[in-house]
Amino acid sequence: MGQEIGADYMLKGSINTIVDAVSGEQARFYQVDMTLIDLASNRKVWVGQKKIKKTVEKSGLRW
Repeated sequence: MGQEIGADYMLKGSINTIVDAVSGEQARFYQVDMTLIDLASNRKVWVGQKKIKKTVEKSGLRW
């Protein structure tokens, strides 16, 4: 009794985006922060972070 079946871990995180544009070229920065939490002990089991940069060039011609 009292030992309910459920999730062992919870994944929690956030995604942040920064856009920087200069003279027709655009850079987008993405940062993902994640934390894996053990629900039985409320302890952080894993913490991770990933940063990604994407560059986009806009064409000068439009139809």
